[in-house]
Amino acid sequence: MKSLLSKNLKQFLIYTSIILLCCAPIFFYIMKFFYTKDLDELIVYRSNEFIEAKLPGFRTTEIEIWNRYNEDIQILPYTDTFILGKTVEEFLYNKAEGHHIDYRIIYKKVQIVNKPYVLMCRIPMIENHNLFWNLFFQYGLIFIILLISLGFVQRIISKKSWAAFYSSLGKIENYSLEQGNIPEFEKTDIKEFHRLNEILTSLISNNLKVYKQQKEFIENASHELQTPLAVFQSQLDILLQEPDLTEKQVDIIQSLYSVSSRLTRLNKNLLLLAKIDNAQFKDMEEVSLNRLLDISIPYFKELAENNGLKVNIDINSQLIIKANMILLESFINNLIANAIKHNIDDGALSIIVKDNTLTVSNTGDSKPLDKEKIFRRFSRTSEEKKGNGLGLSIIYQICKFHGWDIEYQYRDMTHSFIITF
Repeated sequence: MKSLLSKNLKQFLIYTSIILLCCAPIFFYIMKFFYTKDLDELIVYRSNEFIEAKLPGFRTTEIEIWNRYNEDIQILPYTDTFILGKTVEEFLYNKAEGHHIDYRIIYKKVQIVNKPYVLMCRIPMIENHNLFWNLFFQYGLIFIILLISLGFVQRIISKKSWAAFYSSLGKIENYSLEQGNIPEFEKTDIKEFHRLNEILTSLISNNLKVYKQQKEFIENASHELQTPLAVFQSQLDILLQEPDLTEKQVDIIQSLYSVSSRLTRLNKNLLLLAKIDNAQFKDMEEVSLNRLLDISIPYFKELAENNGLKVNIDINSQLIIKANMILLESFINNLIANAIKHNIDDGALSIIVKDNTLTVSNTGDSKPLDKEKIFRRFSRTSEEKKGNGLGLSIIYQICKFHGWDIEYQYRDMTHSFIITF
């Protein structure tokens, strides 16, 4: 894909080349016109000079000798067939060239010893093909110089004119609503770019306001739901301890308890995301990822093996990272739990630490996940799996918060998440 500057410059050079090439024939005929005009002035001058300087003392006996040694100025017998006093173009034989060429000629009536004669003064013209090649090289040189110069000037002018646009584009590319501020765009005196900056500022301002309202709503709602959910679960616990419950009532209470647990997890995850968005986790420390995995893996390994999964652990290199401990624990738990939850029967789970990367892989569906959607909130990879669709979103937000890179890969029914610290 080409940049706007490159495309604009390319089109400018193409159209400029076409215009200059179309102007070449016009330039040729203009050059020939002025060349002919100069020749006409020269032969008029020569004829007048001959008449004024040499004709007064000229004798008829000298005509033959003069004509023999002066090919371009000759004295001819007078007849009415000559066009007198006007320069004309005639195609005549040239001894030096050995073939006929064009001449510019003027005929004038003169008197020698009271007898009328015609003075012919002529100058050979450059042949058309020679004139064409002279023009070709000269015009070609001018063409190349103009094309390079105009291209260079056009690029400088375009770069300067579009600087404000590219400045705004760069700020938009690196902008995120989570930053919580409106970028300051470069001031410009170009009307269109000034209008664009105003529209972008207004658009970002409105979106930022809505984004903040949504964050506040989720955070407030999560906080407000904590107490009712806790009360609801405690009441269900008390109800389950009643001795006179029927089997049907127990099933209903357990179903409600399961739903309340799911709501509690959802509320907890939403509150965690809200806190990450608000940058409330500021305490950072040096953490040994290997040590944390050594603590977490035994539980998940037992859970995976109970689900019939083969577990491969490859942690050889020591990896020290700077992170918030609460978020890092949540990150590890969500990442491994996600790999177990979305596995298949008799599948495999792999956890590898190598150099500065952590790779968690699991067997799964026979098609890759949609890379555009997997990290979105409430986006489920499969409707058959239970979950609230926030696990991968939490993983992604924690990576983004710490500045880690996360990449999803799919190969041979294996889904891999590679985190580079």
